[in-house]
Amino acid sequence: GRRRAERRAARLRARATVSARTRAGRDERSNARARREAPSGDDEKAQPPALADAKSSTTRDGARETARAMSNEDASDVEIAVSFVTRLPEEFRVSESAIEVPGRLTRYGLSEVVNHLLGATTPTPFDFLIDGTLLRTSLAKLALRLGKSAEATLVVEYVPALGPPTAAETTKCEAWVSSIDGSWAKAVVTGSFDGKARLWSPVGKLLCELEGAEERVCSVSLAPPSAGADAENACVVLAASADHTVRSYAVTLSGKKCELGEQRVYKGHEGTVTDVASAYGARLFASCSVDCTARVWKIDGGESANEKVTKKRRTSKKSEATDDDAMVDDASAKIGLGEELVLRGHTDQVRAVSWESPQVLWTGAYDNTIRAWDVETGEEKESHHTNSSVHTLDVSRGGSRFAFGGSDRLVNVWDPRESASAKACLKLKSHEGWVSCVRWSPTNEHHIVSSGYDGKVKLWDIRGRVPLHSVSSHDGKNFAVDYHGGERLCSGGDDGQLRFWNVGSSK
Repeated sequence: GRRRAERRAARLRARATVSARTRAGRDERSNARARREAPSGDDEKAQPPALADAKSSTTRDGARETARAMSNEDASDVEIAVSFVTRLPEEFRVSESAIEVPGRLTRYGLSEVVNHLLGATTPTPFDFLIDGTLLRTSLAKLALRLGKSAEATLVVEYVPALGPPTAAETTKCEAWVSSIDGSWAKAVVTGSFDGKARLWSPVGKLLCELEGAEERVCSVSLAPPSAGADAENACVVLAASADHTVRSYAVTLSGKKCELGEQRVYKGHEGTVTDVASAYGARLFASCSVDCTARVWKIDGGESANEKVTKKRRTSKKSEATDDDAMVDDASAKIGLGEELVLRGHTDQVRAVSWESPQVLWTGAYDNTIRAWDVETGEEKESHHTNSSVHTLDVSRGGSRFAFGGSDRLVNVWDPRESASAKACLKLKSHEGWVSCVRWSPTNEHHIVSSGYDGKVKLWDIRGRVPLHSVSSHDGKNFAVDYHGGERLCSGGDDGQLRFWNVGSSK
């Protein structure tokens, strides 16, 4: 095995070394041919249309010849001139001079070449990009797909490869895990079908349980603490429930102790609250519901949960409530306590909310649309049709890209700068069930993690079309996933488990 590896490395070194004389001769022949074929300035100005058509035809014929040369059965024997470039620190840079490598090489073979050029004693796995497209086939096949000429030197950028997720801690919850927010370094918050939100340490130790919801918690989100609180050790947990309310809990961590402060409740929705999200840089949060609305609230609004909170309940023959009591409860349930805006326009359940900025909120719904709202006026700014119902939505920091998914089993990535239509977005296909959650990486603008009802967690680089990695995370449906820092993931599902994963680049 060692001898075969040594012979393979020797062959790669031999092929990666280009004779300067051969390169110079080929370049000279190419330049001479170009000089012979290039018309003078006067000839170019005066060439008739027929000559221009012939010249265009010649170019097309050349392109076809290149395609045939790179796509025939002997494409694996094509030698391709490449120039390796990188944005990594100096110790990971090689000469950008062109060298020839076999066209059949994939990212693994190219990693061997780069590590050999670096003189690395411990190999580093790399990924490779050509014109911003991630290499996931052979070099020759990608060059052919991108329309590159066999005579041209390919500029190939190399970046650290993302390592596969490795299972870390697993914690058993008392109920299905419906939602996760891992944006706080001190802890991870989850929502569960037993009506509780829970705070966990970064290694999966239960810190505290947050009660109060009458029915299951559908979504959770973390918000900064109020002014004057310990910003490093305190936060506000927002929990949206099927009891039509959102609740907030002021939490402070002191060592292994979890101190619970003020609790507030926000009423106004007339159906299950399906999602909640806090705004970056503002004391606001948004919620959405099966009542076809989204709402924007002040965190300091609502009413104290320590006071008597009236709730709309169904009465039965065994109930001791009077008709007058029922009327009071019904009226109280319809009074919006603390909501700043009610956003109406969707024609079906609103399932997801995500902030582009403190001024702009995006919503996704089962009416096959995603919409943008002006938070200052409550007016709808944009509406874009999608190919299927939207179950989850996440806007990247800065609002430059959108990721959403749902019943079409696709992770859809839309960049408004490239296309005015959300239907014309990048469609990443791999999940075998509904896409339940998508989240952008907090440290890499090209990376997304997704979860699905197929029980899988998938890591994506949007410069490619296949997952970087896919793991079977839960026995059953996977409802939620999120990053916890740049190199940790946490996921939850209907097996009642909260799982942590280590993931990160080699550098």
